[in-house]
Amino acid sequence: MTTETASALETRYLPKGRRLGSVHREILHYINSGETALFRFLRGYLNAASLWTSRDDNEEYLDATHTIEDIAIASLVSAWAECSQFCRECATDLTHLDDERNGHDFWLTRNHHGSYWDEPVNDELAEFAMQQLTRASESYGEVDLHIGDDRKLHFSNERSFI
Repeated sequence: MTTETASALETRYLPKGRRLGSVHREILHYINSGETALFRFLRGYLNAASLWTSRDDNEEYLDATHTIEDIAIASLVSAWAECSQFCRECATDLTHLDDERNGHDFWLTRNHHGSYWDEPVNDELAEFAMQQLTRASESYGEVDLHIGDDRKLHFSNERSFI
């Protein structure tokens, strides 16, 4: 897996006249097109977040009412930055699964739902990689996804880059 990406922090230095909405649309375009390993990873991560997060006690999951387009720009950039960092740190171990599956597993494992350790593997090297990815994922800590007052989806660890 390669991580062809610019620093997420660059988005706070927008060219004069550039709107946040255009940055949001551009990031979503790259996620949906999946042109790079990082954006495929990020797509898996964001889809898992909405798929496995319930919005209330009735267990209605966010993916029933929201899509990744509903994620607030600051949360989207925060997720991009974390996924980019994780991909750089774990590049060698991430080669055993496809990019989107790795993003999905990162979300589940960091939130202690398991996933990397549930993957069927054929050899000792892959098994060791899954153990390393589990440790690395858990080191990022848990994160929640919720609906904000603006009706956008927000991660609990959202940072203001903008």
